[in-house]
Formats: sequence, C-alpha cells, structure tokens
Amino acid sequence: MKKNFICLSLMGGIGDQIFQYCYANYLRTKFRCDTYLDTSYYNNKKNFNNFKFRINNLTKKNNFKIINNTTYIDYNFISYLRLIEILKINKIFPFIYKFFFKDPIQNFIYEFWETKKKNIELKNSYYFGYWHNFFYVKPIKENINKNLLIPHLNKIKLKRFVNKINNKTVAIHIRGGDFKFISSHNVLNVKYYENALNFYKKLLKNPNFHVFTNDLKLAKQIIFKILQNENILFIKKYNFTDIEEFSLFSKYRYAIIANSTFSLMSSYLSSNRKISIAPSVWVKGKKLDRKKIFPKLKFI
Repeated sequence: MKKNFICLSLMGGIGDQIFQYCYANYLRTKFRCDTYLDTSYYNNKKNFNNFKFRINNLTKKNNFKIINNTTYIDYNFISYLRLIEILKINKIFPFIYKFFFKDPIQNFIYEFWETKKKNIELKNSYYFGYWHNFFYVKPIKENINKNLLIPHLNKIKLKRFVNKINNKTVAIHIRGGDFKFISSHNVLNVKYYENALNFYKKLLKNPNFHVFTNDLKLAKQIIFKILQNENILFIKKYNFTDIEEFSLFSKYRYAIIANSTFSLMSSYLSSNRKISIAPSVWVKGKKLDRKKIFPKLKFI
C-alpha cells in the first residue's frame, strides 16, 4: 500500500457489503487517497454462512483496489482491543497491527453496532465494522443500481421472471438459517408476518405472494400457518443466486422485509417500491434507528 491510504474490511452478505462499500466510498471522497477493500473474510473458516463476495461489479467500475492478504479480524479481536483501551495500555497497539497486517497500519478503527460511539475518521487506517447508515448510501444510490442491480436484472432468466410480478404481488423475506443460532438476532415470529400479511390483504384485492428465504423449511412453516388458499410462490425453486434474488427483490411495489440487510438494502435501492413493512425491533432489545433509514418503511 502507498503512504496515504485507507483499508476497509468487507464481511457478511450482500446488504452488509453494500453498506461497507458506501462507507469506504465516503472515506475515499473525504480523504482523496487510495482506498483498499479487504476481502479476506470470504476465504476464512469463520465465514460459516459461506457468503460470497458479490459486489465486484461495483468495485471494478469505481476503481477500488481489492486485497486479500491480511489475517481476518473478527469481533473477538475487537473485544480485546476494547479491553486494551479500557486498561489504557495502548502502547502495545503498534505490535498488534504489525502482527496482523503486512502494511503500515497506524490506526485500527472499529465500529460496534450496539454502541453509539462516534466514528473516528483517519487516514492510514484499517476500518472494521458494518457501518449501517443510509447517509453513506444515498449519494451513490443510482451508481449502485446501474453497476450492480441492473446488469443482473437484464439477464434473460430474470427478465422472464419479472413478468410474474404485478401490482398485487407482495415480496416476503424470511431470514432463518444462521439467525437461529446467533444470540443477538432473532428469527421473526409468525405474529409479525401475520400482521404484515393482513395489512396487505386489506390494501390489495386478491394479492399474490412471492417468498424469498435462505431457510425453505422455516419459511413454509411460517407461511402455511397464516395462508392456505392464496397464490404463493417460493423463489427458491428457481435456483437464482443470492445476488440475483437480491436484485429481483427490488422489483416489487410491495414487500415484507426481515430483520436483515438483504431485504432492507434491496428495498432501499428499489425504484419501484411503494410500501415496505419492516419489524420495529431489529435485533434483541434494539429498535431500528429511524433517523438512519428511509421513509417508505412501515413498522409493525
């Protein structure tokens, strides 16, 4: 890396990657220096969801540099850093950085999503966090649509599927899988989906429902407890990739999102969306910060 640079870790699924990319873009614009995106997470065994790096179209089109040669950092490492800060033994930081990074990192800047700690912004630093704030997304929303979503939506198989979507189709996202085992998160219960579906059944005459999920068994358990004779389609049967499903989710006028950045970000990027229903509680004991989100969300 050159003398003046920023390096930011990418991790998680597509929604998280976009949030992180947007924050990196914000930092690059602010400091006008080389900006690197570290994709080491996607080769690490701690990537237990087997997430893939999916925003390479964005990074290439906008000339971001990709590196993949650091030792992947996780939140256990960040906890140690916080302890060092509390104990005020900060002198050992340079030795820690030297061990983990091959390049001249002067600062390690991290974000704990559950704290309200103000972000510190410095050059020659490694940034680790999720940076969930639409403030960083809004200025480049059109660029993301142009270089990420539209190329996938122009695929013939997705164009054909879009014909199945009409003004009475509601997209439903149910996130299961890893959420069943992460203590800070929770799988949304039947009551949330029941209330959201009842809202749309009153709003639309004879609606039909398209279900997006990473856990088909759970999704069927939830949906069939609420709906019986309605027109229901599970998107999983089409074997779309995750980025294709993400792009497709943006095409619906109406949606029920999960407590997941997959459906949250796709809804934000949508040019078709009229209403998105979202859970008022995002993770256990934590409500969504409504100042950081967008106006088309209706909370249940």
